Amino acid sequence: MNRIAQFTLIIALSFSQNILAANLSVADVENKISAKQSEFDNYNSSLEAQIANAASLEKELGELRQNATLADADRQSALIEMNLQYEKVIDDPELDISSVIGTYAKTVRTHKAIKDAITDKYNQWQGELHDVEQMQISKHSLLNTIEGLKEQLNSARIDRLYQEFNRQEAVVVSHNIVCDRNETLGKCSDRGKSLAKQKASKRFLDSVYDGLSESVEAEKRRQISDASVQVLRSEVADSNFSGQGNFNVKMNLELQGNLKRSQGCELLGLDRRYCVNFKTNDNVQVAAISLSPMATDESIMYELTVRSNVFDDEVFINGVSYGSTKLQVMLPSGEHDLEVVKRGFESSRQKVTLSESKTLKVELNRSQFTFSKGERIQDILAGDIAGPDLVVIPAGSFRMGDITGVGLGNERPVQSQDLKQSFGISETEISVKAFATFVNSASYVTDAEKQKGCAAYEDGQAVWKDDRNWRSPGFVQNENSPVVCVSMHDAKAYVDWISQASSQTYKLPSEARWEYAARAGKETDYWWGEGVSTDNANCGWCGSQWSNVSTAPVGSFERNDFGLFDTVGNVWEWTTSNQVENNSVVRGGAWNFAPRLARVSTRMELDSSFRSNYIGFRVVREQ
Repeated sequence: MNRIAQFTLIIALSFSQNILAANLSVADVENKISAKQSEFDNYNSSLEAQIANAASLEKELGELRQNATLADADRQSALIEMNLQYEKVIDDPELDISSVIGTYAKTVRTHKAIKDAITDKYNQWQGELHDVEQMQISKHSLLNTIEGLKEQLNSARIDRLYQEFNRQEAVVVSHNIVCDRNETLGKCSDRGKSLAKQKASKRFLDSVYDGLSESVEAEKRRQISDASVQVLRSEVADSNFSGQGNFNVKMNLELQGNLKRSQGCELLGLDRRYCVNFKTNDNVQVAAISLSPMATDESIMYELTVRSNVFDDEVFINGVSYGSTKLQVMLPSGEHDLEVVKRGFESSRQKVTLSESKTLKVELNRSQFTFSKGERIQDILAGDIAGPDLVVIPAGSFRMGDITGVGLGNERPVQSQDLKQSFGISETEISVKAFATFVNSASYVTDAEKQKGCAAYEDGQAVWKDDRNWRSPGFVQNENSPVVCVSMHDAKAYVDWISQASSQTYKLPSEARWEYAARAGKETDYWWGEGVSTDNANCGWCGSQWSNVSTAPVGSFERNDFGLFDTVGNVWEWTTSNQVENNSVVRGGAWNFAPRLARVSTRMELDSSFRSNYIGFRVVREQ
């Protein structure tokens, strides 16, 4: 147990909100990540050794039990022989049976010694299993520490880019132009000065890109960036007209890079959540020369033409219906959300950035299912109680696991799954109100209320709190909050109760069903795309008002394309699994776990008796 205590100490010292809040440089954070990754690798190796040791003890225990069976047979045989010899002593008192008695005594001692060894070995095995459970919990805590540091690293990268890009520099430039025949000297002079400014700005912008710490990464996206150059000061040092009608000008300029933080995320290919809620000096009145083709002035209107391969579709732009294709509409420059839908076809969604008039051809693919999108059903339970709202999920096939290649080892290999039957699944996690109805009806007492309480994630590890349970998880909740501090045993008890109360078959979702429903036909890390972005879900550092604070009321964010809420973040959800011995795996991430651990394929294997204030569940109903 001392070994576990040492590991737990490592985890406890690994992580805290205060550390993540520190204003560290990119190099500082990279060093921290490297150190924590080394800890994680060593910890993982120790966990594997611990698991192997537990398996070895279990094997030794089995061998001892076999030996006990043989020893007991020897004892019984010796007892029979001794009893026979005692009967002979009755007829012949002089008969010496001491050797037979000694043999029996030896078999008794041997049998007892093996039984004692079994007891000792069993206690060792149980101790190892307990250590493995605690190490698995601490392993996930350390992993969350690393992911939290990665979040900080990306913020530090944006800080560095912002500082490097928005530097000032004094520039001297000379330029020569040929005046047009019909151009006045004044207009020729103005044009020469303007071209000199553009020439200086272009050279300066090139030098800024070249001087970035991540210049290679930034250059990849330079053409789609809105980065520009601000002319802070300009003055003519010398100018003259030649006899051939040429105008020569030499100018002194003070230039500054103009990159907003939101543009920084775009330039480095990062999620925009790293670039929000920062105060910038955007109100400084300076002249700006934009060298990017992407205009952002909303007073400029461009024509967007949308065509598709079907009739009677419907086009939504920024959530507003514009009718069916062929569609021509005038929109302000910038980014717009475009969705084209038709019943019986899979919707097409994309972001369109307008910097010029554009024509889009959208291809809609026929859907594999024909039911109404988001169709809902609900059972009425005994006592006229409304059951959970369920969404029908169609039968279908999908690829399960780490499709994008950025996941953990237990998400691989990617496997094709074929779900032949449709099923209903609760559109939200089971709420405090719904769980209270079950508790009151069944007079049920949760595992947390029986003993030990509920674990909470504090300073980088799961810490048990005796006074915490589903009624009081350590933060403020209401009846619409997802129930937490429930073990898998508690979740299955709810499932058994609602099955009986509804006369229907309810279950916890299998891993395959859960991931299929959570993906909603997508192969990206999140149902809306590759990046978690900001305020799309309640997970650590995801930009919502509940992030790293508490759970959010169920249904606080948008549904996925199957009509489910909160398949990303809020609380980890219990699922059943055939891949692990104890059949219990949680999926989906939580309010205090990093976004990378809220990806659709992330798995966390836990003991079915574990409970915490970041784990809940949803239910499945068979058709």
